Amino acid sequence: MVTAAETPSQAGGGDALLRVSSEKIARLMDLVGELSLCMAQVLAGTAAALDDDGFQTRAHRLGMILREVQDAAVELRLVPLDEVFRRLRRMVRELERQTGKKIELLLSGEDTPIDKVVADRLYDPLLHVLRNAADHGLEPPDERRAAGKPETGIIRLSAQQIGSEVRITVADDGRGLRRDKILARARDRGFFGADEEPEDGALWRVILEPGFSTAETVSNLSGRGVGMDVLNTTMRDLRGRIAVDSTAGAGTEVGLFIPVSLAFLDCIIMRQGRRLFATPIDVVAEILQPRPGMLIAPSAGDGIEMVRIRDAFVPLCRLDLFYAHPETACRVAEPGPVPILMVFTTSKGPVAVPVDEVLDRQQVVMKPLTGPLAQVRASWGCALLGSGEIALVLDAERLWQGAGR
Repeated sequence: MVTAAETPSQAGGGDALLRVSSEKIARLMDLVGELSLCMAQVLAGTAAALDDDGFQTRAHRLGMILREVQDAAVELRLVPLDEVFRRLRRMVRELERQTGKKIELLLSGEDTPIDKVVADRLYDPLLHVLRNAADHGLEPPDERRAAGKPETGIIRLSAQQIGSEVRITVADDGRGLRRDKILARARDRGFFGADEEPEDGALWRVILEPGFSTAETVSNLSGRGVGMDVLNTTMRDLRGRIAVDSTAGAGTEVGLFIPVSLAFLDCIIMRQGRRLFATPIDVVAEILQPRPGMLIAPSAGDGIEMVRIRDAFVPLCRLDLFYAHPETACRVAEPGPVPILMVFTTSKGPVAVPVDEVLDRQQVVMKPLTGPLAQVRASWGCALLGSGEIALVLDAERLWQGAGR
């Protein structure tokens, strides 16, 4: 597999494209990661012995240069979203034929750069979102005329970089999500009680659940309840998040927020007992010391421990219980005091995680967990620290699901 990188042309003027093997780029990324670890280890071992202004200045300069090398290496693996968007444009003609609807796809932000590893995995989930917009969202021509809309339905596919994230949006001008049908099916599936009236944000999230569908019949476009679940799974693997918004009669918007690069990760490093944990800094809402009365004992009904933060009740996930072996979990003593609370944001609301100590903020090299370790719950992988230690990178979304359990 090859990718394109810009390099001066042989004639000396203008730019040309040089095809570079993606394996070579991957090797460069690995070497840069090893360089980062080596530098951190050298500094950790010599800083105390050479604690003088000159050493600190040189160390700072070395750190700045390394960061520039990291950024340059990351840019080598960035590609525009243009190729993914072009493939989706070609699929719109097929969607028109299958649905009998007139569809216009409007593209913007095709030149937005993103990690090639991410781009290679975006086509299938985005195609599922487009199919849902064409099949469920856009109305047939006669229904659109009756509603005072043009016969041709509009689907907007756009991308833009916001800080260290890329936001990809798929928006249609159709009928919007059917709240009554989704709520009825969600109640049938046990997501809400018979008399419960959830807010729109909470209700829209159930369409991402495995097997969830409101289609009456199964077709090659919808009805199996797997499309949005594929999207949800892919986004979780890419450390991304999903936002769904819909207005009756005006359309639906699905926003995907994805890191620009998966190579390096800015993390907060924490210690709980003898274990080290890390979490991406962009999911940390706040760090606080709990006051007396903030912790709420588990209720007899659901057994979920809560913490009161500014009059809001947030579920608590104790890492020592969450990761306890099933045979030893029952022997864990009563939960002790909480020195520090980390509050993480998730798509389903905040979750609070007690830790003994917050150690540092670091840009870490992350490695996936493979083999039997791939089954470790609520983890993106492991972070290699400058001290030579390894920290488990927490997935806040799955911590929320396991809070209090």
